Amino acid sequence: MIWTIIILLIYNKIHNERTKSMVRSIKKQSFEGNIIMVGCGSIGQALLPLIHRHIENMHGCITVLSASESGRGIAERNGAQFIHSILTPGSYRNILNQYVRKGDFLLNMSVGVSSMDLIRFCYEKKMLYVDTSIEPWPGVFDNPMLELQDRTNYAIRNKLLKLATELGSDSPTAIVDHGANPGIVSHFVKQALISLNHQFGNPPVSPESREEWATLAKDLNISTIQISERDTQACQRPKRQGEFINTWSIEGFIDELMQPAEFSFGTSEEILPKGAHEHQEGSGTIFLKRPGASTFARSWTPSTGGFQGMLISHDEVFSIADYLTIRTNNKITYRPTVMFVYHPCDDAMLSALELEGNGWVRQPKLRKLESDITEGRDELGVLLAGHQRNAFWFGSQLNIEKARQIVPYANATTMQVVAGAIAAIIWAIQNPTKGLVEPEALDYKQCLTIAKPYLGTLIEEYTDWTPLEGRGKYFAEKLDEQNPWRIQNIRSRQWFGD
Repeated sequence: MIWTIIILLIYNKIHNERTKSMVRSIKKQSFEGNIIMVGCGSIGQALLPLIHRHIENMHGCITVLSASESGRGIAERNGAQFIHSILTPGSYRNILNQYVRKGDFLLNMSVGVSSMDLIRFCYEKKMLYVDTSIEPWPGVFDNPMLELQDRTNYAIRNKLLKLATELGSDSPTAIVDHGANPGIVSHFVKQALISLNHQFGNPPVSPESREEWATLAKDLNISTIQISERDTQACQRPKRQGEFINTWSIEGFIDELMQPAEFSFGTSEEILPKGAHEHQEGSGTIFLKRPGASTFARSWTPSTGGFQGMLISHDEVFSIADYLTIRTNNKITYRPTVMFVYHPCDDAMLSALELEGNGWVRQPKLRKLESDITEGRDELGVLLAGHQRNAFWFGSQLNIEKARQIVPYANATTMQVVAGAIAAIIWAIQNPTKGLVEPEALDYKQCLTIAKPYLGTLIEEYTDWTPLEGRGKYFAEKLDEQNPWRIQNIRSRQWFGD
């Protein structure tokens, strides 16, 4: 423990010098209320110094409610009151009522504390709200007694959309799903569409409505959008048997691994793949009767090239596809296929394989990679494919060295999430009565401007790579070589038992 403190002090000294110019360049936002943060894991801890960097006079105005003691030291060093507190369906109202008042801001940075219940609470108290993922109470994602479809992100997101309608568009702003992905990637998509339009030599456009963005995507012939992420962060101490390793919340990642794989089905596809089930007829949203942990797909990033990752269920695969959908007479006439293809750090990938091999019994040892990371980066972006130049990637390359210059105890993965969170916080303060909204409702230019200093290098790059590369050479496969970006090519073999 003492060596950890010494290392943090050294990092803080170096960090303070490196960030002076960044801090001077930020125009601080004023906010009259207090901030109450639920949860203080890796994301919450990295977010605290950014709150002070972007919002005036917050020292002594932040309260952290956390079920774990692990963030106490960092919270208190950032001028926050730290309360060890476990929020449950029966206790959260009584606990929150001790610390909140009208006009405050609630940040849900937890795993396993219901977004829906906290948003209702904030609505009643006239408070602002932001989270980085829509969370249910425990007992959903890992509950075999529930129907498979009830354990999907689609089912949980649908409840939030109904709540948004119930609360109204002029209720206190509550932003859900605004971390890195979901979150910043929705703004990456818009920026990529604008860049493509410009580089194709088309007349300049400035879409404002959902319909205008969807028309732009259609006119550019975008058939497929992949959220593609490759994490190469590593430490010198390798994973051991019986150990689960990750660069962010292990509990949150295991929940994702055990959920059914999900994606949005676009109009460029001819038939529904075998083994795929539509959530609701005509919705264009699909789930598989198999976990994301064992459903593999192919994608591409600039630094690694083609890779195989897991088809993980995320809310952005629905929100982006819905936002870019065109309907005529209640029938979908344009919709891109949208999916999240994720290759976590190598130790996390090994951990996921071991978890499934153990029959989903969690490993006895959990290790989150933080100060022990010695190398690597998180490369996160969007791959827009099917157009006249095949595929275009736009996103963030953030290495561990740059992440630590920003927040000394963070890693590349957590900084990308925190970049989205702080952008949402500032937008909510400036737009306090927009109701319950997803990332697509926010100003993408403003959000990217706020997030950019924390995303490392923003890259845009074309590629000739397709999911057909290397396929069918050694093993016969049923491929569609005329339409390389269809799902049957993107998938790895044996998705659907064919």
